[in-house]
Amino acid sequence: MTPHITHKLRAFGELEDATEQWLETLAARNIRYIEARTDLLRQGDGTGPLHLLLKGWAIRYKTLEDGRRQILSVLLPGDLFDINGHLAKAMDHSIAALTGVSLTTLDDDFLDIARREHPELENALWCDMHVSAAIQRELSTSLGQRTARERLAHLMCELYTRQRGSRLTQGWDCAFHLTQSELSELLGMTPVYVNRTLQDLRREGLIQLEHKMLTILDWPQLKSVALFDSGYLRICDDDGQSDSKQESQYAL
Repeated sequence: MTPHITHKLRAFGELEDATEQWLETLAARNIRYIEARTDLLRQGDGTGPLHLLLKGWAIRYKTLEDGRRQILSVLLPGDLFDINGHLAKAMDHSIAALTGVSLTTLDDDFLDIARREHPELENALWCDMHVSAAIQRELSTSLGQRTARERLAHLMCELYTRQRGSRLTQGWDCAFHLTQSELSELLGMTPVYVNRTLQDLRREGLIQLEHKMLTILDWPQLKSVALFDSGYLRICDDDGQSDSKQESQYAL
């Protein structure tokens, strides 16, 4: 089975057959399963090897001394973490399994081999890092400027688009494993306000959210509410197409 990271990295350029085979081999090694609600890495721990998330969802988060938690980002199948971990002596945040997850660790020489033998992969990895930083900047913008309704709609657009790029969607359906409490910790809203905003989006006929599955019922209107342009998710896209030019690709 082609790992989700391969589908994701193809958006940044063609990968050689030998490169894809190498990635598939690496993804099949050192696999371990982590139960839901379990920390993978904890704030203050020494940094570990590079990880690749194969199945399930995980989160990055920070905890204040009084126990309050801020979710920093959501990790999806195909995501790498932490590609720059070797540069730090200790983790400045924690990573936890949101669902049960399968992941693999990559050898210490992974990046060296990519640079030496798979130059197109090295370029794709740099693009992936750039997009990860762009996602973080977009969240900061949401927390600082978007309304609660815009924040939640934007997150839904982003998570759908990210999963679609890794071939994890079915039509307009995608997984959505964040509880209302976790949404509040990610988006800076109270759980009550999250619930009210979800009900508004449902009532307007934009989304359906049941059994950890999100169905987007009106993509153009949800994008409009969110002020969403997926360009930041395709910064290094070969086509360099804007969100509007790719709109036809989302038609069912």
